[in-house]
Amino acid sequence: MNAIDADEGVLRATERVFDTEFAEVQRSAYLLARRLGRSPDDALDAVQDAAERAWRYRATRHGPFRPWFLAIVFRSARRPQLRTLLPERWRPEPAPDLVSERDPDLMAALGRLPVRQRAALWLRYCEDMSTADVARVLRTTETATKQLLLRARQALKEELGDA
Repeated sequence: MNAIDADEGVLRATERVFDTEFAEVQRSAYLLARRLGRSPDDALDAVQDAAERAWRYRATRHGPFRPWFLAIVFRSARRPQLRTLLPERWRPEPAPDLVSERDPDLMAALGRLPVRQRAALWLRYCEDMSTADVARVLRTTETATKQLLLRARQALKEELGDA
């Protein structure tokens, strides 16, 4: 086995690991982009763009894949989308939007929150991420994330009243 074959083997192994980690987080990534106000097609594009960026900068990753990747999705979903042709394997499967049939008022109130508050609530309570991981995604300190969550909960409480 020569050096070129060894390098190709390492690259294939890296691709398999990346694809596996992506498969585990793609639904959460799509739903995050949708919660940030993207249409279904734009949310798919944002996740695909994030996957391409994550692959390109995979060597810079520190820590777990999920918060690192969701941080890229968060940034990608907030910028204007450019339709690009990227590898099909990074095209996420469309996930059904989570709409609360029980409480449409809550979903509407969530939609009116500022983007960062909405993202923080979504990641913390719907994706069950720790505040430290949410802080990594939003690129803030853990204390700032706790304040963001507190303000978001207070805003929802004020808007929804006793309901």
